[in-house]
Amino acid sequence: MTEELRTLEYSQRLRDIARNVMVVGEGSVGHTLYTNAAKGGAQSLGRKSGEIALGNLADLVAIDSASPALCALSDEQLLDGLVFVASDRVVTDLWSAGRHMVQEGKHVRRDKVIKAYKTAIADLLQVI
Repeated sequence: MTEELRTLEYSQRLRDIARNVMVVGEGSVGHTLYTNAAKGGAQSLGRKSGEIALGNLADLVAIDSASPALCALSDEQLLDGLVFVASDRVVTDLWSAGRHMVQEGKHVRRDKVIKAYKTAIADLLQVI
């Protein structure tokens, strides 16, 4: 997602020949892009999530703020760093509807998904 957010911000900068075009007034571009993407994604899925609020699903992400790309940033700058500088590898854990789906950078069903993918590819190659 961060690559898409970067592209969106950069395209708007080029169009308007200005910086921080995605934020009205003062504020963090990374925070604005990230939170709007989360809310918009939840809305498009018809899912009660997209922000931490009472009654919402617990869709959460853990970020390694000690990574070289983020270690010099304050807490207020982390989302800017995540959106504009860091790779996806800084995401260490992820919870979807309260279920811990990514742990230490790996999907909990990774091995099962890879095995199923290899089987599907082998089956397709036999058909061709």
